[in-house]
Amino acid sequence: MITKRLITTGALTSIFVAKAWGSVFFTVDVGSLQDENGTALVDKGMLYLISSGADGSFSLPTEGSITGAGDDSVVAAWDLSTETSTQGEYIVSSGKIAYDETWALGDDLAILWFPNLAVSNQSPAASEAYGFYRNTSVSGGGDVWELPEDGTLLHSLKFFTEGDNPLVEGSDVPALLAAAGLGVGESAGPPTAPVKVATNENNPGTIAFEWEGASVPGGAYRIERKLAGVSDWTVLGTVEAGETSFDDPTVGRGKNYEYRLVGINGFDSVASSEASIQSLQSSLANIATRGVLKSGAEALILGFVIKGTGQIDILATAKGPELANVGITNFALDPTIALFPFGATAPDVENDDWGNTQLTEINDFVGRSFATNFTDQSSKDAALAFSPEGTQLFTAIVNDSGNADGVGLVEVFDATGTSRNGVAPNDAQNRLVNVATRGFVGTGDEVLIAGFIVDGQVDSKLLLRGLGPSIAGLTGTVEDPTITLFRTDFTQPGFPQIEVATNDNWEDDASKVDEIIATSRQVGAAVLDSGSKDSIILIDAVPGLYSFVMSGVSDGTGIGLVEVFLAD
Repeated sequence: MITKRLITTGALTSIFVAKAWGSVFFTVDVGSLQDENGTALVDKGMLYLISSGADGSFSLPTEGSITGAGDDSVVAAWDLSTETSTQGEYIVSSGKIAYDETWALGDDLAILWFPNLAVSNQSPAASEAYGFYRNTSVSGGGDVWELPEDGTLLHSLKFFTEGDNPLVEGSDVPALLAAAGLGVGESAGPPTAPVKVATNENNPGTIAFEWEGASVPGGAYRIERKLAGVSDWTVLGTVEAGETSFDDPTVGRGKNYEYRLVGINGFDSVASSEASIQSLQSSLANIATRGVLKSGAEALILGFVIKGTGQIDILATAKGPELANVGITNFALDPTIALFPFGATAPDVENDDWGNTQLTEINDFVGRSFATNFTDQSSKDAALAFSPEGTQLFTAIVNDSGNADGVGLVEVFDATGTSRNGVAPNDAQNRLVNVATRGFVGTGDEVLIAGFIVDGQVDSKLLLRGLGPSIAGLTGTVEDPTITLFRTDFTQPGFPQIEVATNDNWEDDASKVDEIIATSRQVGAAVLDSGSKDSIILIDAVPGLYSFVMSGVSDGTGIGLVEVFLAD
């Protein structure tokens, strides 16, 4: 038999107390089932309410017998062909079953449904298909099943009563009911938990959940996932008995997940131990900005955030003369760099000419990061190496002591947690998560350009902003900025810059406005006013080298702020 949709199953408890509760009736939903020919099974079959008898256990049907060879008894039977159905849901009430001597208080109950039997033939044949329902572990929650295509019979089962009783509370749907699809004479029993469970993420973005040694006769497995520290489990799907793995393609990046396997059939349910995994994430291995090194409010100021608990090795450079090697002629003559912790009035570290101090440390950090070597050890370029710890915010102020108002490049590199250094982003205790650079937005070679490297095996969600009107407390800002994102294509000759995205006004794409607002709040960025002419790009960026250019519409100039936020 083939099934077409998800079905939710309910449950009953197994503890009775001596009290007269009136009568019970129930519904069963079979409207989604079809046989092998595609014929609906609605209005077919016999439904039986079974008592386990004094021994508390069920004897499964055998050839010619509904109740098998034990002391089970048929409490009631219904012919579904005579019951009223609404889209396949039967309210079985033609013979309400009173709580009396029909079964003893404390007896276990089960329901059997034989879709191919009738009043005229209630003798099951060998391998006759049937559905078996019984009360299971009281601690379970509601179940959502995707029915296997091997003919397993699983149905919504609800108990309704004329008053409160141990089966239900206030005639509500019970908490958990498992179901099994078996054939007469087939072996069956409760499910067993696996002896080993594991997770891995061999393919980026897909987690494989695997197990060994589990069994679930006549039932199926449900795979559940939750975030570490959260109590509620999410049902990902079900697989048939005999399966030993499940691929989860719905993982978020850098999430701490827990998985478990729940085996369910008509006898009971059993959950495996929990398997933990952190899904893959990428990192920012480098953040950089190129602009004119002016003075005062137009000085090039870069802020960056490190987030984590451990130490991170940071290489910061301010290049001027070095830019002549890439064709820049109006470069800054003698850049300096000073690094200030948040709120400090004096720098932690600073440098003028890089070859005069920390020569060994800088060369070491260059070799362990994506930085390129300086071509001249005696150049007037600046650089420094330092190793802060924990979550911190730094401001790097870059000036040109040569007062040439030339183009400079300020860069910050992670020399600890990069793949070049043999450290996967998931293993890094601390990482770069944000950069913001304020500088003069000119025209031609004097536009403001930010760059970064996404390092890892999976995409990273990035929030990129180019601000002008929204910069508080400053005059002379660029009135209408626009930003364009480029990725270097290393697969083509000459490594061309491929345009990835562009934006003028941040609300241009109405379909992304809500997500931009939510992501801004997530990363701690102020939500922009509606109608502002600032620019935003929100993108899932594949690993690689990027740059994005901030310029003014119609060659407008002024002070601008470029920002890159890592959003996962």
